[in-house]
Amino acid sequence: MERYFFHFSCKEAFVSDTKGRELEDLASAHRHAMLLIHKMIALDDLDWKGWSVNITDAGDRSVLSILFPQMPYRRGRRRGVA
Repeated sequence: MERYFFHFSCKEAFVSDTKGRELEDLASAHRHAMLLIHKMIALDDLDWKGWSVNITDAGDRSVLSILFPQMPYRRGRRRGVA
């Protein structure tokens, strides 16, 4: 198990993850980051355009960055439904 940290950022802000999470591998860290992104979008109506999650390892080395979806998200609507 490795400890990964999930830092959120955009041009104007940076939110540091100081606890991290122990996960099997980088693929598990990617799945966790995607889950965090989906939860943030679902729980908050903010415009997440330009935000990303930067995953770092225990040595504070960046191992993966994931952008938030760039299309507007509307709560309760499925993609392709007007």
